[in-house]
Amino acid sequence: MDRDLETAKTLALIAIIFDLIGLVFALVFLPLAIVPFIFMLLNYFLVYKPLSEGRGQEAETSALVLGILQIIPFIGGVIPGLLLIFTWVKIRDSINRSSRS
Repeated sequence: MDRDLETAKTLALIAIIFDLIGLVFALVFLPLAIVPFIFMLLNYFLVYKPLSEGRGQEAETSALVLGILQIIPFIGGVIPGLLLIFTWVKIRDSINRSSRS
């Protein structure tokens, strides 16, 4: 796996950790706890898992869409959203470099 995909995978994992932290804080307000939990699962299955298996192109669109959704206040988390957008950038870098080779 190339360096950009490794970086993207790490960023996606950090976003999942921040979602988990959001989940813990949201447990105080139990109805809100479901939102970070859903984003954490989506981030794992749609971004992190494909990146772990070396399938960067499969995770590209999911990283961008989830990143944008999570930036919106009260829907997700700003920090995980930004990390997922950075993840998308690293995936694009990897795809562009592999297409030039």
